[in-house]
Amino acid sequence: MKSFFTRTLVMMMLLLLLVPVAFAATGAAFVHGKGDETLANSTVAWNYWTTDMLRASTNNWAVPYVVCHYDGRNYMWVAADAVAGQLYTFITQNNINDLVINTHSFGGVVIRWIFSNPTWDSRYPTIINATRWVNTIAGPHKGSEAADLAGTLSGSWLTSWLVGLLDQDYDSTYNCQTSAMAYYNSYWLYGTTGRPALPKSFYTISGNGLWNDWCLEDIGLATLSGIAGLPGQDDGMVAEYSAEGIGYLWFRTAANHHHNRRNDYRKIGDSLGTDFQ
Repeated sequence: MKSFFTRTLVMMMLLLLLVPVAFAATGAAFVHGKGDETLANSTVAWNYWTTDMLRASTNNWAVPYVVCHYDGRNYMWVAADAVAGQLYTFITQNNINDLVINTHSFGGVVIRWIFSNPTWDSRYPTIINATRWVNTIAGPHKGSEAADLAGTLSGSWLTSWLVGLLDQDYDSTYNCQTSAMAYYNSYWLYGTTGRPALPKSFYTISGNGLWNDWCLEDIGLATLSGIAGLPGQDDGMVAEYSAEGIGYLWFRTAANHHHNRRNDYRKIGDSLGTDFQ
């Protein structure tokens, strides 16, 4: 009897050795926010994040990565199709099965479109299945009062640099208006209260600082925060209630909307890099 159990145990161990081991093929992706048509250029998209942000987020380039690029004026579903093509190619060419997606601002809404509408595009399920989770930095998941203001700027007294900051005439800006996002959250997007859960976890990072330095863009964000009437704490473009409108809060930062896509103030990239430690 002892011999039978011994032989059985040995056979089971041999079988376990023959079973293929599923190794995790890790990767990182970066999806920028709204802007102009130049963001369809890969170099412009890289500069949007900055080299040090990408370096820190990939643990000094140790993790394979892709920096997605798309026309920053487009509707979320148009942008999502462009991003999906790049993510799908990255995943399939590198056999990625453990993808962490980092998004900034409107990029978080673009990725939510993919994860909320898996039958929209044949590439979407592959992306969803390969993803570990999504980190969404300052995403306007419940809209932005700054985008609401953008629709009223034509012919106003506001200076040209503030008008340019808002990109008021773009489809992506319309998507970000609070009324538009209320509609999309009710019918098209997952993750908000009362809606189906997103198929993978989304972790939010929200901003509550304005004066990170005295550059013109920071002055513009501080001005915009007051003029647009962003409720509660905000980063100059997106209020915390909106950035935290889905998923799980990871942390809040004093980095404003200009700096929270960089690694130069409060080192957001260093935090993202901990996903791969």
